[in-house]
Amino acid sequence: MVSLSPAALLRGVGGLLTRRARRDPDVPALRTREREMTYGALDRAVNGAARGWSRRGVKAGQVVALRLGNRVETIVHELALARVGAAAALLDPKLSGPALQHALAVCGAVGLVGLEEDSVELGSRSYWSLPALTAEGLRISDAAVPNHWCRAETVFCYLFTSGTTGLPKAAPVRHRRFLSAGYAFQSLALRLGPGDTLFTPLPFHHASAQVIGLSSALWSGATFAFVSNFSARRYWDDARALKATAGLYIGEICRYLLATPPREDDRQHTVHTLVGNGLQADVWTRLQARFGVAKIVEFYGATEGNAVLINRNGKPGSCGRPLFVGPFDNLRLVRYDVDSGSHPRDPRGRLIPTAPGEPGELIARIGRVPGQRFDGYADAEATEAKILRDVLRPGDRWFRTGDLLRQDEDGDFFFVDRIGDTFRWKGENVSTDEVTAALRAVADVGDVAVYGVEIAGHEGRAGMAAVTGTPLDPVALYAAVAELPSHARPAFIRQRSALDRTATHKIERARLREEGFDETRCGGDALWVRDDAQGRYVPLTPAFRARIADGTLRL
Repeated sequence: MVSLSPAALLRGVGGLLTRRARRDPDVPALRTREREMTYGALDRAVNGAARGWSRRGVKAGQVVALRLGNRVETIVHELALARVGAAAALLDPKLSGPALQHALAVCGAVGLVGLEEDSVELGSRSYWSLPALTAEGLRISDAAVPNHWCRAETVFCYLFTSGTTGLPKAAPVRHRRFLSAGYAFQSLALRLGPGDTLFTPLPFHHASAQVIGLSSALWSGATFAFVSNFSARRYWDDARALKATAGLYIGEICRYLLATPPREDDRQHTVHTLVGNGLQADVWTRLQARFGVAKIVEFYGATEGNAVLINRNGKPGSCGRPLFVGPFDNLRLVRYDVDSGSHPRDPRGRLIPTAPGEPGELIARIGRVPGQRFDGYADAEATEAKILRDVLRPGDRWFRTGDLLRQDEDGDFFFVDRIGDTFRWKGENVSTDEVTAALRAVADVGDVAVYGVEIAGHEGRAGMAAVTGTPLDPVALYAAVAELPSHARPAFIRQRSALDRTATHKIERARLREEGFDETRCGGDALWVRDDAQGRYVPLTPAFRARIADGTLRL
């Protein structure tokens, strides 16, 4: 592993690549099923591409959008732009129309690179097709290109929030952040080396693929291996073909792996470590038992934020502890009122810390120390909306994660819910994770999304769950939630063939909440209501709707 030095930081990501190429020129840097490129070859390819971008007039501080997907050329051009002091905006290849126009505008891109000539409306922006760029001479070059001198605020790339609500926001990832994140994961948790291969099925426009995957590989000298897209059935075949020793995951990927039919070669692989976020406790031990993965490194973080937790002790379900303790610990849990959507304050006007085991919003102090910097978004208004002021003392500033977590007596943090997904019913907060876990324990249940829906004449929101799977047993569903507190038992069940997800596998709940239990908006999906008198869920007939409307059906 290359030591963290001022030279590496001041010359940015390009400087780190140069140092790695000098030290391990013949070690594979990138690997797909079709091709492999060593660190020496990658450095030369980046030199060639950097010269090409300079010839095209791209200057330091400018932004070029890459809509190329997971391919070697994406990384070559991303690093080449960094070498001349410019930044790459990594876009979802499926992005089009107004969302694409918004993404290009919000990051200030001077042009777009796509896979082929297409009819994208770019106005004054340039368009380059990848085949044309390659044909015009962005080739491997032995002539070194000096890495641009990076200031603290120099942007390496732009990544975009998944946009489960509204248009995506552009989050700048600065060289400092990219380098420090990879260094932290490599030195504190992964500890990979030139003989390792870090495999990702995640899209390159996702933060985990960039600031954990690519950055950790550059620091450690490991090979960064990838496929074009995630496939649960193909995952272990890909891992074997790519000689993976470590892998990245997000969200429900591990649950998808467990849902595949068992195979005799489930343990015939070389993956010893998985690192990612969003692994549920009920999946953790089953995943290790079935596939024989020795080490799982769960973490908590956000593309744009300064709050980081890493689980280094392997406690199932925990997203870890802060990287620092004492005066450098910048994380706090504070009380959050779901009804008012605000943070209660004490008589002095300060936010109130939570007690052990009590859920609260995770916030992170904003300061000048590198680990406390908040880079925010390209949109100043969106950035300001994520800042809390006068939290513990007058004039202090804290980043709002928007997530509810709890901390146990050992000091380990656990994810509880996303603010916005949380709702109150019968005067109590409903833990959507708790309800989801109960429903997933039912045979034949696949995906689950739990959310709150409004009922006329009632305060708060009643619980509703969209569930996939067939056939579903309404008696078994009722029995599963009967063990929950009364306020947490879903009033309604909606049976769906599939749940809509973002490119990063997050369930899109906003539309489900809007559609509620309105049969005219639910596209013919089966709708059930909880009937405590019968001890089961029953079809939501007009008779039951009438009882809901007049208040005679207790939910």
